[in-house]
Amino acid sequence: MGWAIGAVLVLLVGLPVVAVWWSRRAIWSRSRPGHERDPFGDTMRRHGLGPAAMARVENAVLWGKRLDDPAERAAVVELAAEAAPRPTSRSRQWQVVSGLLWVAAAVGVLVFVVLTERWDSAYVWGLVWLIPTGWAVVGPRRALRRNSD
Repeated sequence: MGWAIGAVLVLLVGLPVVAVWWSRRAIWSRSRPGHERDPFGDTMRRHGLGPAAMARVENAVLWGKRLDDPAERAAVVELAAEAAPRPTSRSRQWQVVSGLLWVAAAVGVLVFVVLTERWDSAYVWGLVWLIPTGWAVVGPRRALRRNSD
């Protein structure tokens, strides 16, 4: 019975002490509201866009679409330039290698599913999830190319 009371006291005193100690750590001092960078909000204010226009801009950046409104196109170019990676020669090599591995995985899953006729298995869903991932990776570059004048 004594150990149970001791455990409760340790929890009642120890948890608040640990919580105070944890909250004073340096990691929490970096996350101050209002000081974080907001690329979408900054772009929205800079180009005078509303929420509906910003939704179209975000959609165009993600899927690489071309927009007609000049202000929206400028916002797409600005956001896509931030989102598109600036490849170095080494990162470009890794992109090519990982892209080839991704294609090999997709083809391997497709061949496996066709040969085993297991269309209801998780492998098909893996393939279904791989395809949009590859499409989303090239979206900002495509948006930058289509909306730049």
